[in-house]
Amino acid sequence: MCVICGREIQKSLKESSFLAFKNEIYRAGYGQYFNIVESQGIIESTAGGRAVFIGLQQHTVDSIKSYEGFHWAWIEEAQSVSKRSLETLIPTLRQDGWFRVEIGGQEFRFPLRMFIYTYNPYSWDDPIDIALPDARDDVQVLTVNWRDNPWFPETLNAERKEAKETMSRDEYLRIWEGIPYESAENAVMSRADIDEAMSRQASTDGGIVVGADIARFGDDRTVFIKRQGLQVVGVKVLEKKDTQESASVLFDFAQGGKIIIDDTGVGGGVTDRLRKLGANVIPINFGGKAQNKNKYPDIISEMWFCLADQIKHIGIPRDLELMAELAGRYYKYTNDERRKVESKEEYKKRTGRRSPDKADALILAFYNRDNMAAAPTVALRL
Repeated sequence: MCVICGREIQKSLKESSFLAFKNEIYRAGYGQYFNIVESQGIIESTAGGRAVFIGLQQHTVDSIKSYEGFHWAWIEEAQSVSKRSLETLIPTLRQDGWFRVEIGGQEFRFPLRMFIYTYNPYSWDDPIDIALPDARDDVQVLTVNWRDNPWFPETLNAERKEAKETMSRDEYLRIWEGIPYESAENAVMSRADIDEAMSRQASTDGGIVVGADIARFGDDRTVFIKRQGLQVVGVKVLEKKDTQESASVLFDFAQGGKIIIDDTGVGGGVTDRLRKLGANVIPINFGGKAQNKNKYPDIISEMWFCLADQIKHIGIPRDLELMAELAGRYYKYTNDERRKVESKEEYKKRTGRRSPDKADALILAFYNRDNMAAAPTVALRL
């Protein structure tokens, strides 16, 4: 197994993970199995494996061909990697197939060709996110934060708390929470408001309401989000389920509460089944007209701004994927000064991300169409 350990710029081994590898080998007592050539930045195993430490920016398409026999690439600080470097690196690894390794008596199966990127995202539009969006079938995104580290030391936690008091909110969220800077002023909601909602325990006074976004296309997921009062109390994600099974799961998940469902396309079949089951269901057609036609040209825009009006009062789960979907939805003004939110298809094309099903389920859960048909208002832009 040969591995490229890279970063965008590496002027010396001190800027790489070479020392971390070296120390871990000796700490684990495996020094006799490796030949560590510090002068060349190479670590070789007696079994034939090899790890090299390189800076991607220094390589061209021709020079990086020397690594064609390598299997894996681990790229650090991937938020700084340029589009050019990614286009140079990705075609380099060409091994197909799988291999098996036994560790601690348990067998693991790994691909012969794999890229691992570790990074703290800078913005929603980092080149790594555009080149390798999580909508791709061969991409898996894992979020690991300080909360997930069982060895997170108290000294570092004290530093985090001090940073929260002294840094700007945007800076703290990016460095310590891994939430990228906003890339546009025309987002429906700010990530600061979303982050506060993810930290808030809101009132649970009131009945249960479930928002249900039903899968329509191959990469879509069926998502149910349940709230009690102003607090989200449950999330369920289904994949590759037919309408009958989705309706049955949704009926049980709602616990007799109100179900507000995306009735567009195959959602209609789920609505019909729920009615036969005796559910309290309210169908919403995402392509329909807004209740308040003076402010919004369509119902999807009205629903998004309905949630934006409530975001400072509700409690939602801490979920970076949901954060990306909520903070990444844009809007614009129509010629008659109404606010129009981009469609799901426009969002997917612009961002390269998968369908924003969690966000759509959330706006359904908090939509109150009875309160939207307000008196006409005048929108002013300065």
